[in-house]
Amino acid sequence: MVSAIHPNITWLTYTNLLGQNMRSHLTRVVFRRILYSESYAICQCPNWPVAIIRGHNVPFLSPSQRRTLFLKPDRRPKKVDLTPGLRKMLDLNESASMQVRPPPAKDLVEAFNIFFRSKHQTREPVEEIQAMHAFATFRHLQEHNAEQDGSGLSLNDLQNAMDALVRMPEGDVSTHNAFAKTLFEEIQRRREAGPSNQSISGPKDLLLYVSIICQTGSTTEARALVEKYWKSHPGRIGRRLAARVLEGFAKEDNEEELRRTLTMMEENRVDFDPRVHQVITKHYALKNNVEATKKWYSHPIANNESPTPYTNTHILRFCLRNNELEWGSTVFRSILETNPGKKTWDVIFQWAAAIGKGVDEVDQMMRVMVRRNPNDETLRPDIETINGLVELANSRNDPYTAERYIALGQKWNMTPNAETYILQMDYRIKVGDIAGAKATYEMLRAEEVPDNEDLSVVFRLIQALCAARPVNFHSITSIVADLSERKVRLDPDTVAALCLLHLRRDEPNEVVDLLNSHTFHYSLDQRVHVRDALVAFCLDRKNSTARAWDAYQIFRQVFDETPLEVRTLMMREFFGRRRSDMACHVFNHMRQHFNPERRPTAETYVACFEGIAGAADLEGLQMIHNTLKLDYEIEPCTRLYNALMLAYTACEMPFRSLEFWDDITNSREGPTYNSIQIVFQACEAAPFGDREARSIWKKLSNMGVAPTKKIYAAYTGALARQGHFEEAKKVVEGMERDTAIEVDSFLLGTMYNATKGQIQQDEVEKWASKAHPAAWCELMEVGLSTTRDGWKEFKIDLDLKA
Repeated sequence: MVSAIHPNITWLTYTNLLGQNMRSHLTRVVFRRILYSESYAICQCPNWPVAIIRGHNVPFLSPSQRRTLFLKPDRRPKKVDLTPGLRKMLDLNESASMQVRPPPAKDLVEAFNIFFRSKHQTREPVEEIQAMHAFATFRHLQEHNAEQDGSGLSLNDLQNAMDALVRMPEGDVSTHNAFAKTLFEEIQRRREAGPSNQSISGPKDLLLYVSIICQTGSTTEARALVEKYWKSHPGRIGRRLAARVLEGFAKEDNEEELRRTLTMMEENRVDFDPRVHQVITKHYALKNNVEATKKWYSHPIANNESPTPYTNTHILRFCLRNNELEWGSTVFRSILETNPGKKTWDVIFQWAAAIGKGVDEVDQMMRVMVRRNPNDETLRPDIETINGLVELANSRNDPYTAERYIALGQKWNMTPNAETYILQMDYRIKVGDIAGAKATYEMLRAEEVPDNEDLSVVFRLIQALCAARPVNFHSITSIVADLSERKVRLDPDTVAALCLLHLRRDEPNEVVDLLNSHTFHYSLDQRVHVRDALVAFCLDRKNSTARAWDAYQIFRQVFDETPLEVRTLMMREFFGRRRSDMACHVFNHMRQHFNPERRPTAETYVACFEGIAGAADLEGLQMIHNTLKLDYEIEPCTRLYNALMLAYTACEMPFRSLEFWDDITNSREGPTYNSIQIVFQACEAAPFGDREARSIWKKLSNMGVAPTKKIYAAYTGALARQGHFEEAKKVVEGMERDTAIEVDSFLLGTMYNATKGQIQQDEVEKWASKAHPAAWCELMEVGLSTTRDGWKEFKIDLDLKA
């Protein structure tokens, strides 16, 4: 009999893969679902990359496919999309962890070069985890391929790797720093060993290296290298290096070293050029340091050059933030006197708009620019002028004015370009005009977009469409298909939104394809972001249990690095959904994990047994308890015994619970107050349990243990269940007399619920309403209900925890 798991794997073979402890239980669960008419399909999940997750086949149960267990699925999930070359480097990591022979050096060299060539072509940053594997590969080649010239990697190969590392991802980049240092040292060593015996690498190598370490927190080290270069090369490359160092100190917010670098530049005759002026002015403008911003903006620039338009844009925004309109007006009036270039004119128009000039007044200023430069065709307003004004309106959340500027562009017969449509989509999404944003996107599709500048706003459009009600699924799939044709990598927020959309549509296979295509290119933090969206979906009780199970199966397979805490949370969630069978599967997934950090701890067992107690699932209890017996990593403790007592009592095996009480009393740790309360509950459920309860109570008295209110309630409940109401009443009266504990609704409710039989319950009510009228009235407000056995009881939460 061949299963739907894989065409070449029988059901018996498959259950062998799952492990002996799970075999019978999984078989029963699956066939039970068939009997309950839940048409679940089991689909194969591909092997995931090593070092992120380990490859193994697991059951993927989905109610949406409407296939029987023994039919072969009509499709398989897409293969994991990895950056070319990364697979072989992952194999190296796996071989190290398994202590087996690594891939051949020749294959690793090829993979290393293919990987970085791919990064150059796609212009994607090297994510931290990818950098870790590439760095490990490089170190491996240095150590084990020394007989090859350059360990198999040419100088050009090393420079390509350095060039790719310049583009930084978000989050941790510590590996980029260490990797770049190692590459640079190797490049230096090879150059020094060359015929010219150079003492320092070439300008390109130094620029790349300085750019990387200035972005990763080693700017002081970068400046030491740059200072050596300044001694003999203070010119253009020296100024570019200076700007990199200043940007590094600005990013680190190290003003002391920033100023010191400026002094060192002066000592080494490195010009204060417009780029350096831009970096220092932007730094203080973003910090809203009014005095320093004005000082450095007014600082003379080498060769009497003017500030860059980018610098003037930052000054514009600085003046608006800090209400420096008067100073800003002086600055821009002085700029006008110099007959500025086109880009600076665009900033002046933005300044006029920012200080309150209307659209018509800005239009008049454009005509003034044309009249002042009748013979210079380059000094004409164009669509970039309009785009700058629209961007300013967007930054001020003024979509009405943004639309008027676009109309102004049409008045000047300007043809909108890709940036115009991007800005228009931006403000339409902000005001909730999703239909308008979608219409603008249709016009954007006909434009050439350099460097994928539209992606940010297109991603936001997809997310907005996913959140809209009703969902226009056709529009979403159309946009996603366009991006797929462009081979665009979706960002984590968009992937998360699409995953949730597909889950709500009962399309788990689409979710798997989506995650396989994108998440293995993400950093660990980005992967966590997508995973948490799936976890939140599972925890939302508005979503059905079947959909929550689909989401869990997907995220545990794709995000195998998920920590134990999240997995335990999912186990608790399925217990909370009254699906103990699913919760036990989650536990077994943890138990069978290859990584010890993902396997259950004593606290995980405690949480599982507490959940089983709430579900009274004897089958699950026996399976998990048997697993515990074979788990040599778990040391029994009081909390674990407490949880076992709770579970066996709930599963109507109180005598088994009392055996664990013996284990607790004989242990070095001993019982806790929770243990005492739980054992009295077991005594309440056990036939003739009052004898054991009295014995325990006597021992507590002899040891001088002061019982809590909950322990009094549990003890009186154990006596009342066995028909010893008078004795229980005396215990309560003794509690009032000898302690400061007052009788409350919890204690009376516990006694009443423990008493079985209408006559006995009437006797409790008669005594309680007379002796403790306030507490009894409070209890009556809770209300009575009828159990399946026909007894009456109050809805009181015993709150029994291990």
